Amino acid sequence: MSTSTSTSTFDDLSRRAMMVIGVAALALGVATIVVVQPLVDSLPSSFAFVGLFGAVAFLLGLWMFRARYRGGIESTTVLDIEYPMSTPTPGHDIDRALYQLTELREGTIEYKEQIQKRLGEVAVAVISQRENCSREEAIQHLEEGTWTDDATAASFFSGGSPPRQSFVERKFGSGDTPYEQWVKAAVDEIVDLADMGSSEDPETTVAQTDDTGLLARLGLSSSTTVDPPSTRGTNYESSGAYDDAERVADGVLYANLVETGHWRGITAFALVAAGWGVITFTPAVLLISVVAIGFAAYARMGTAPDVTALEIDRHLSNDQPDPGEPVEVTVTVRNGGDAFLSDLRLIDAVPEPIRVVEGSPRLATALRPGSQATFTYTFVAERGSHEWPVQVVARDFSGSIEREALVQVDASIQCVPSLKTVSDMPVRSQTSLYSGQVDTAIGGSGLEFFAVREYREGDPMNRIDWKRHARTGELATIDFRLERAANVVLVFDGRDSAYVSPTPGDQHAVDRSVAAATEIFTALADRGDLVGLAAFDTVPCWLGPSAGDGHEERARRIFTSHPALSTIPPTQSETEGHYVDPMNHVRQQLSPGSQIMLFSPLCDDYTAEVARRLDSAGHLVTIISPNPTADRTVGQRLARVERTMRVNELRERGIRVVNWNYDATLGLELDRAEKRWAV
Repeated sequence: MSTSTSTSTFDDLSRRAMMVIGVAALALGVATIVVVQPLVDSLPSSFAFVGLFGAVAFLLGLWMFRARYRGGIESTTVLDIEYPMSTPTPGHDIDRALYQLTELREGTIEYKEQIQKRLGEVAVAVISQRENCSREEAIQHLEEGTWTDDATAASFFSGGSPPRQSFVERKFGSGDTPYEQWVKAAVDEIVDLADMGSSEDPETTVAQTDDTGLLARLGLSSSTTVDPPSTRGTNYESSGAYDDAERVADGVLYANLVETGHWRGITAFALVAAGWGVITFTPAVLLISVVAIGFAAYARMGTAPDVTALEIDRHLSNDQPDPGEPVEVTVTVRNGGDAFLSDLRLIDAVPEPIRVVEGSPRLATALRPGSQATFTYTFVAERGSHEWPVQVVARDFSGSIEREALVQVDASIQCVPSLKTVSDMPVRSQTSLYSGQVDTAIGGSGLEFFAVREYREGDPMNRIDWKRHARTGELATIDFRLERAANVVLVFDGRDSAYVSPTPGDQHAVDRSVAAATEIFTALADRGDLVGLAAFDTVPCWLGPSAGDGHEERARRIFTSHPALSTIPPTQSETEGHYVDPMNHVRQQLSPGSQIMLFSPLCDDYTAEVARRLDSAGHLVTIISPNPTADRTVGQRLARVERTMRVNELRERGIRVVNWNYDATLGLELDRAEKRWAV
């Protein structure tokens, strides 16, 4: 049950309970009046009326004190634009399941099964690789507990129970529960067995999956995946909070009108003081309540501020920056109306991918009619077309009413990748019929000597071997090694699961892939190769292999603003689409001689399966894989092992994989890969 649903249910129960209490109090009051009627008749009528008024005021004041204590002061939720867009780290699903299981005591059965499935699957793959044995033998090692010398880790898969904690461990230990210690022990042994630090590019064999024996009992299969949670930000574009906003003027939307309850406490004090003064006949207390009632009445007379007359101007130091280039922003706000704005707050709501690196995009001020204020900040540009409003929050002079509005500003940025060549990209010998720079085993026109053959009628005069003709009188033709253009399609994994990063706020794998692709696209185009683009996501993306300035401009537009390559994950964007199967969307449009460069973090089996199927269809596949894994938590360490096993299996099948670490440049990783491929 969600928090909002729980709160709503609690409020309904509270209202019903108060209704019952109110009815009971009314009945009790009537009964009391009937019983004490003779006493009341003996008192002056004015005394009874004033006493009843004082009691009601006193009780109402206590009730308002209680409401003020429980409710606090309400205010408009402002945008947290300083926080960078956060994407999850591979393994977050295991960490989340472990936290909810041990800390929140939720999902005792399903979360335990989920954790055991993942650990069992990885353990079998690692044992198969490490021991060079079949999958059945690896499962037997797990069942018998012979895969490790650690008894605690071995018992995780052999029907054991979590280790018992001593009194000292419970009081002075790490704070982990016995089950957490059990899981960590198993993961530690799996990581050690995988020997993650032995070689960056090990040449190992991973056995095929099998759903028998231990795996069947654990419910494991090669397709077991866990959907990542949504990481929706507080940006106005993805919050959905302004869907019902009212347009009151050109470029001005009125959103929420909040009664802050700022003076609710003084109202409660006024009622309690008035009631107590009347009941006890204390004039001084009653006089104090009159002053408090005056303040409360003043707060009740407040009206919502009008911000439609605000004039906001935004100046950008560069409205067409390159990705990663800093842009200075200056925002000026002027009060063009006749009313004094006593409490005005402005937040320049920069889009979610953009990071503010200097200054503050916020301003708190008061503006007289005709006056203005300015604030300046700097952000780092991200690819795409970006325009954004200014969030305005204005209070009346008493602070009891708060108006929220969005004001559209005409300044925006267009951040387009430059498509510049930084490093060369080695391609394979699968080519097209067009000339280029890929060497073939065919003779023809070129620069490198290939062979000498008999002269055929029509051979160019400049390719006849005249020296041989002078010696022997025979005509012969010199062939050079023919160079052809490669036909390459850059394919992107644009699914929500590809939007992952090593730490919150880091560049996610899709952005990193696009940055690499802009370099590779230009490098291949400069070689004379035919280059295309494609992506599989909820939005189809296809640009067939070609060349020329017009083709590069179309590619640049796709890199900049196509929804399939958005800087925002699909679950946070407003783009509507449908499931796109890469086998139907991409494979059916590929020509027989096309090579594939697949960009993916390889954090699940789906993209690895796509690569295997494309390779089986006769397309040479090279994977450029940004490595977003980390090792700070149990889930992250397990995900790192999973990804390493996946990379090893692809390489064993003859599929090239460039494992691009976040702390290395693409050119360095390509150089290392080319040396490895040349061996």
